[in-house]
Amino acid sequence: MFWIIMSVVALVVDAAVGLEARAQVPCEEARLKCAYREGCGMALQNYMVGCSAVLQGPTQHCPQICLHSLIALTSTEEGRDLMNCQCNDEFCEEQKSRVEICRPSVTHANRNGSVVSCTAAQWICAADTLCSTALEYYHRNCKSMFNGKKCTHRCQNSINILRRQEKAAKLKTCKCSGHEDYDCPVIQANMARLCFHKKVAQVDVTVGNTETNVIQHQLEIEPPTTGGGSGGYCDLSHVHHMLVGLICVAILHRRVT
Repeated sequence: MFWIIMSVVALVVDAAVGLEARAQVPCEEARLKCAYREGCGMALQNYMVGCSAVLQGPTQHCPQICLHSLIALTSTEEGRDLMNCQCNDEFCEEQKSRVEICRPSVTHANRNGSVVSCTAAQWICAADTLCSTALEYYHRNCKSMFNGKKCTHRCQNSINILRRQEKAAKLKTCKCSGHEDYDCPVIQANMARLCFHKKVAQVDVTVGNTETNVIQHQLEIEPPTTGGGSGGYCDLSHVHHMLVGLICVAILHRRVT
């Protein structure tokens, strides 16, 4: 029994040392590791562009696009290392200190069980290669459901695959913020009605604080007549267009500088 206890203690100590070592990774090394990983690399590009206003000077609030970028970036292992890396100069320290204004909202959003806006949930999924691929199939196969016509077998299968992805967990519970450029509550209602045979009692488009992702009211659905749950998946075409646009802006910025 003594040796079992000592083995467990050793594992705990090793884990703590490992976490400390990860926190001391040089920022340049962490940045390169993130940049060369597909999902983290895209999240890093979005962070560079979306948080440019925060990085350039002091601000009293965290812009929504910067918040979403940071949520997506810190949802990846490499992104978390980058946020906790060891700076080697004052410029790096200054850049890290300026994004502290976003930390409370980002920390809350990445907690297990926290409810975030559907936009933030989509960005988290897009930062993961497998989840992003599942999202693409969902968007491709569920157009009839988006339009309120029917939930095809392919659409239902795409939803089931998406729901199995670890980084899609927050898509299941996300809430529409009211600032999407698509009809998020209607798409949620269509999915509930057509794919999961739920009775939609009310569509309430009242929104909460989109800066902190605190939602006040949203779609209310009666208990299902058959098994399953709809979650908060929405039309993703606009999200991918935004991500591509942000990357293009980042590339142009690099060429200019």
